[in-house]
Amino acid sequence: MSKGLSDDNLDYVLAVIEKAPNPELSVMCEHLQIDSRDLLNQLAISVARLFITGTRDFHYCDEVMNIVISDIVDLSIHAEMPQPAFSIYQAFDAGEYWHSDDDREVFPWEKWTRPELMRILREVDDRANGLSK
Repeated sequence: MSKGLSDDNLDYVLAVIEKAPNPELSVMCEHLQIDSRDLLNQLAISVARLFITGTRDFHYCDEVMNIVISDIVDLSIHAEMPQPAFSIYQAFDAGEYWHSDDDREVFPWEKWTRPELMRILREVDDRANGLSK
């Protein structure tokens, strides 16, 4: 699996998403010459990296994942759920609110999202480097 979209391709996809709240996945796939599963997985990996590195804040990255979740779920109707895209979506979703017994002094995305994204990205990197089973 790729480590994510190239900077140019990521800029293109994010620009499309920012301009149209319901972007056509097929148009982006055709433009990038990539299938929808690969695009969603690579986009999710790239968005996770943007958050982890502090390049974009939680709210921006969460919004991107909320926009593409319907495409992620649509793909799962006739095939397996796109991974790690769905897990990355879930990690952002978990950071949207305080969970029961959470300390209100800690932002939920720091407690729930960041550690899960770091775990997912470590697995992605391990697979890319041939270190996983």
